Order: sequence, then C-alpha cells, then structure tokens
Amino acid sequence: MLAPATCRAQVKCPWINEATASGILGGPVSLTAKLSGHGAGVCEFSRQEGPVIYQLRVSVSVMTDIPKEFPTYLAQCPPKSAPLRGIGNEAVMCSVQGKGAEAGERVVGRVRDQALVVFLSSSVQDDPSMTQEMRRQKVNLAAEQAAGILF
Repeated sequence: MLAPATCRAQVKCPWINEATASGILGGPVSLTAKLSGHGAGVCEFSRQEGPVIYQLRVSVSVMTDIPKEFPTYLAQCPPKSAPLRGIGNEAVMCSVQGKGAEAGERVVGRVRDQALVVFLSSSVQDDPSMTQEMRRQKVNLAAEQAAGILF
C-alpha cells in the first residue's frame, strides 16, 4: 500500500530571506509571516539567546493616497528623525524605547506607493551583544535589502 505524501509549503518573506535575517539577528531565526495577495504584509523574524529575544519586523503596506497616508507611517518616528539616503523615498530612522527594557531602531520609508517599516529590537536595552549602534547598522541593512526588493 502506498500512503500519500504530505507536503507543507514553507512560509517565506518576500522582502528579506531567512539567511539575511539570521545574519542580522546573529543566529538561527524563526519566521512568522502574514502576507496579502496584493504585495503587502508583515514578516517577523525572531531569535532567542538565553533570556534575550531579538526581533526583526518588516512591514509593507500599499497606499492608495500617498500624500494622505504616508504621514501616518512617518509619525512612527518623531519629527526631525535622521533622514536616510538610498532607502526608497523620504526614509527616516529613529530609536524606539519599548515597554520594559526593550529597545529598538525603526526605519520608515516609501517605495512608489508602498510604505516600508523595518523594526529591529532587543528585549534588553543595554545588551552588549547588540548595542544601539549595532542595531542602527543592522536595521539600515535590512531596510536597504527590503527597499531594493520593492523597486
């Protein structure tokens, strides 16, 4: 008797692959992705090392009225946040203090009619293995990768 083989498709993030996320987060990652059929969605990569949890979240939304909608995305960073070049249009980076000891860096930008938000966090604010400067470099790298795919 032959039993039918069961195949399960592996979820993939269209903007950053697991190998890139593993390099950014410093080790093997798990992926949770919620994607729409219209080029939008959210990918969240996470890695736990002892009590510390590292997360990389990439969110892409399609806007129908850019002048009206994009400012709501930019509002995720305070006014006068550091502008970034080479990451779509109007990209900025800011530091984010989360609940508890969580700390992270966020990039918000736009590629044509798509809003891009990339967030990299550590559950420990003063984590010596992922300092604020390291998070800034890594979130910039992730945002460059995602924006390049969106072009």
